[in-house]
Amino acid sequence: MSDAPRPWVEAYAPATVSNLGPGFDCLGLAVNGPGDTVRARRSDTPGVRLSAITGDGGRLPLGSEENTACVAVAAMLSAIGRPELGVELELDKGLPLGSGLGSSAASACAALVAAVSALQLEVGIETMIDAAREGERVACGTPHPDNVAPALMGGIVLIAATDPLRVISLPAPDSLYLSIYTPGCEVATAAARSVLPERVGLDAVVRQAARLGMLVHALHVGDLALLGEAIVDDIVEPARAHLIPGFLDAKVNALEAGALACTISGAGPTTFALASDEGRAKALLEILEQAYTHAGVPGAGRVEQVGPGARVTSRALH
Repeated sequence: MSDAPRPWVEAYAPATVSNLGPGFDCLGLAVNGPGDTVRARRSDTPGVRLSAITGDGGRLPLGSEENTACVAVAAMLSAIGRPELGVELELDKGLPLGSGLGSSAASACAALVAAVSALQLEVGIETMIDAAREGERVACGTPHPDNVAPALMGGIVLIAATDPLRVISLPAPDSLYLSIYTPGCEVATAAARSVLPERVGLDAVVRQAARLGMLVHALHVGDLALLGEAIVDDIVEPARAHLIPGFLDAKVNALEAGALACTISGAGPTTFALASDEGRAKALLEILEQAYTHAGVPGAGRVEQVGPGARVTSRALH
């Protein structure tokens, strides 16, 4: 076997916005940017090794059993019956940690796409989603699919079932814009899940189910006003709002300024507002920034549209 270094393959996975109001743990979308980048190359040593991480401020573990990227790739190799294969990874974090933008999912999904290409494998999307969920289990204690599915598939994705996995791509209106703002604080996913109510009233469940149905219908007919009406969450958002300084003011101000909807992305603290044109979306982003700056947690934001999923960005990097 040649001692020449194997070529690197680089892949990218986007940020994701999940839950989308009534779709807790079952609905998410991919945005055009930013995201995480992973390089992968075949190794003669069996197993998955992460040799470098940049962009994380030294906070993420390199250990193969602790890092979501390694865990996801190892789970994929096990699922396809090829645990004897070896792969080396390098991770560049483009997403902030604890942001509600699917940071751990992006790492896992970029690693999977890079590894599959570097190892010249053919792996089905459901197998990759399930493998990425194992990375989520390590990252936050729960193998939820609402970030990893859109990060891999792109667009807007409904997770209809998890055992066995069933995912459905939903239409994404061309005129839908998202004002996405991440305030300067962190909310750990595990902490955000710990505050959720253990019991929910039947009336609240019925309202949430009706809104999720209305949301899916709105996407299919391209009715953005109806979509905004559907993105209301009476169960999860109220339980988490206190974890995000300034959120309630940001939401009220955005809605008063004409946002179609405004709520928390995933576990938070990232907040997103919806608009039907780019100009309004930019104005809403300024409103979110003002509210969070006033609350003492200034951060960063951008206007995005729904985008594609994880993909190889370059091959044969030496």
